[in-house]
Amino acid sequence: MSIVSLVLRIHPHTRSAAEAHLRALPGVECHAMSTDGKLVVTVEDTTGAAVSDTLIAIHRIPEVLAATLAYEHNDALDTSLSENSLTEEAQS
Repeated sequence: MSIVSLVLRIHPHTRSAAEAHLRALPGVECHAMSTDGKLVVTVEDTTGAAVSDTLIAIHRIPEVLAATLAYEHNDALDTSLSENSLTEEAQS
């Protein structure tokens, strides 16, 4: 499972259109927005849609002026780190 959180910069008056485009993408949820146009969204991978593909699609939405990655979690990465740690401990 992969999940990321983004802070998107949009014009406040385009919020409805931006959220409509975002919600049409697989695994995207819109959360809070500040009065100056910072919209927090999360993206989770889904069957048939990788997070990376969805991030590219978000950048192509006309209302999105900028996107900043705030958080990323990937279970596969955690598993490989755990396996590497176990291997290193066994070698000591």
